[in-house]
Amino acid sequence: GVGRSEPELAPWLELPPDWGRTVDGGVVAAVPGDLDGSDSLLLLVEPASPTGATIDAEYRQALADLGPWEPVDTPRVQQFDNGWTFKLGVGVTELNGSRFTALTAVAIRSGQRARFWALANSDATFNRYQGPIMNAVASVQDLTEPLATAAPSTAPAAPGTPATASAMPTAEVYLGLAHGLTANAAANAIVDFEEVDVLFADGTYRRRLPIRGLGSDLGWERSQQPVLWGTWTRQGSLITVRRGGYQESYTVDGAHLIDGRGRAWRRLDAGGAGRIDGTFARADFRDPDAPRLRLTADGGYTDHDGFLRMVGSPWHLVEPDGDALIAQWSDAQARQALGAGSGRYTFENFTLTLNDRDGRVWQINAYLPPGENPARPTRLVINGRALLRD
Repeated sequence: GVGRSEPELAPWLELPPDWGRTVDGGVVAAVPGDLDGSDSLLLLVEPASPTGATIDAEYRQALADLGPWEPVDTPRVQQFDNGWTFKLGVGVTELNGSRFTALTAVAIRSGQRARFWALANSDATFNRYQGPIMNAVASVQDLTEPLATAAPSTAPAAPGTPATASAMPTAEVYLGLAHGLTANAAANAIVDFEEVDVLFADGTYRRRLPIRGLGSDLGWERSQQPVLWGTWTRQGSLITVRRGGYQESYTVDGAHLIDGRGRAWRRLDAGGAGRIDGTFARADFRDPDAPRLRLTADGGYTDHDGFLRMVGSPWHLVEPDGDALIAQWSDAQARQALGAGSGRYTFENFTLTLNDRDGRVWQINAYLPPGENPARPTRLVINGRALLRD
């Protein structure tokens, strides 16, 4: 299926749930799962290797290894207190006779380097995926030890992992600011963005909500994205989470967790009210013709113009099982399976379940940001995409 786990050459690499990921010749190649047929974008990640060169020299070499390069901005260098130095720039390159909008980035710490290239067929496609690209570049900071010795990420043992929502262990979900994992489009800088941590009662931990929310088959969830799973422990008021080479500690403060930089991670409500009244569009696609999702207080929904193709992927199609069938579908069948529809919905346990009139069933992770009116929110987050009410 889309994004099925490959050998974890770069277990620290953060990618959206619907991005496909393969390994070829020692390089990770990633592709968005919601690309339109006429668009193309490829993210290439070369994991750690030793270096004694400066960041400037490594950046020049990364450009040379890519090919012809026409810069469109001044490369930016950023140094962080955790020892990482980044240099990145945007330009135009030509490969196999085609021109691409491209980003080249290099990260160095403790005599190790990681390199990144992103290639898009147009400025519009590059801009659409700039945030996830920068997330991936900056996620190398999640390692808390030198890259050469970082432990591989593996899914933790799963005692009592439920097969259905009714047997699922209780969990607490927190929203906070993760360090340096997104883009400032104006300056191509690495800045902070909102992230989610999930602490399960059985001692397991997940960065981000599961693909289909907490009301899903967590055994299936673990098999799809083991790199995002880990464990958590508590000693007194100190909570420590671990996954692969990543580790973070929080101090419990009432309903909040305080991270190592003194910033509060707020506990999220599970959406127990179950009903929302409003029409929503993606925050980055607000034109009048953009796809929209209409949720009504009586439990009805309408997907206008293929909204779910913008926020979801075959992973979210439970009936028929899109994850199992995607490789067998023709383009026409895929368009029909992932196309617009209408029916009934529920919203609970961080899971938006859509039962289409034609028999399709979708399960997508979703939450309301803190402070929103649960019945008529102005903001809603589905599968990590920020939505705004019309």
